[in-house]
Amino acid sequence: MHMHESKYLTLAIQNNAIWCDTICRAHGLPGEFHEGYWIHQRPTPRYYPNLVTLSPASALNLQQAELAAFLMEKQAYGVSVKDSFADLDPAAFGFQQLFEAQWIMRPAPTASIHLTKGDLQWKQIVSEDELRKWEMAWSQAEVAAHERLFGQALLADADICFVAAYKGDQIVAGAIGNRTTGVVGLSNLFAPEQEAQSYWEGIVAMLASCYPGLPIVGYEQDESLMQALQAGFTTLGPLRVWVR
Repeated sequence: MHMHESKYLTLAIQNNAIWCDTICRAHGLPGEFHEGYWIHQRPTPRYYPNLVTLSPASALNLQQAELAAFLMEKQAYGVSVKDSFADLDPAAFGFQQLFEAQWIMRPAPTASIHLTKGDLQWKQIVSEDELRKWEMAWSQAEVAAHERLFGQALLADADICFVAAYKGDQIVAGAIGNRTTGVVGLSNLFAPEQEAQSYWEGIVAMLASCYPGLPIVGYEQDESLMQALQAGFTTLGPLRVWVR
């Protein structure tokens, strides 16, 4: 691995842990950053982990009191671990692998990509009402107010950018960008399967307009990973998510 790649791997992992913490904090449940890991000792919002490793296993002391207690304890709720370097083996603690993915990075787009394609309009989400519609389009379901993941407070955060592609007044694609030191994270991307590739280009362009000059990082798997690679991303290394 080149120095350059390991630097972006570190930045991508930090970016993702900060994003997890941001969502938990928005729900009034911040996690805790420790040397080598981020941990959340209570149930987290749907899809968000309880533990994110920030260092390779060789640098992590799994005997650290807090970490050991977390791994050993049988919580009454489901617990998940984001194994950022794909080098833990929490199976001994009753965890099963949910999926493996790849961290990805794309250099900052330089030329601005032309964003109007036919009847498609790209926008940054700025109102509470648009955000509600965005979440419904992302989850492909009606979402009750109390079940919503993404609340209005996130719109006021200059380090978070919700982007959407509209056809008429329908949101057909979107993603979230979150800015941290030196990078912008791309997550929660959704797009129609048939034309996903052209939407990736639009999303990259939108994130570049929200946060000019920053490389884009994130993680994807399977089909989405192939689309990311076609959109100019390269892989930085594997991660795994484990659940119990």
